[in-house]
Amino acid sequence: MSSKNPHCICTWEDEESCEDCKLKGRLHCHLDKKYAIIFGIPFFIGFIPAFVGLILLRYPLNLISTLVWIGYIIFFFLIWEPPILCAHCPYYAEGEAKFLHCSINYGFYKTAKFKPGPATLWERIQFLVGANIIFAIPLVFLVFGENWTKWIFFGLCAFGVILWYIVIQLKVCTDCINFSCALNRVPKEIRDEFLKKNPVMYEAWKKSGYKFEDDD
Repeated sequence: MSSKNPHCICTWEDEESCEDCKLKGRLHCHLDKKYAIIFGIPFFIGFIPAFVGLILLRYPLNLISTLVWIGYIIFFFLIWEPPILCAHCPYYAEGEAKFLHCSINYGFYKTAKFKPGPATLWERIQFLVGANIIFAIPLVFLVFGENWTKWIFFGLCAFGVILWYIVIQLKVCTDCINFSCALNRVPKEIRDEFLKKNPVMYEAWKKSGYKFEDDD
């Protein structure tokens, strides 16, 4: 057990030890830039028109809406999301790091402690609500704008959000090792195999009542 890997999570072992792993190539177990690209591009397809649309609203609505939105994004990613979602992820278990080293939220300051067990139903609900508010805020403000061009930005933002959801469900959530996420789509047999490779997580999930396929 090292200071970097106090919870004995295989994600933080040397990648050379993964050569004979049955899960190699089936899960996003180690940093991979392609996931950041796949996740980020459709996200910004929705984010950029939303931001531009808010800026072009009449003063002071443009200032108020932008500050409210940016303030909420900071609050969500640094305060609300970490304990209800990120803290359950193996990427959060890197003991000596103060900043996240995952492909999606790389560089974010860690504001919670690692939780090896699964998220509760209430935590999953909170995540879905909180994540949807991110784009609900600009969409609501754009509706109250006076310029007709607001509908162009509204439509582009809505399109981006839908595209982002479809893309991550097909290309990211199918490989993600944060099994607590409400959007996670990793097959149960693969999830079980990963958890069995990580005793601390395995025991925490089992204690929570999670049933593995080979349980009686």
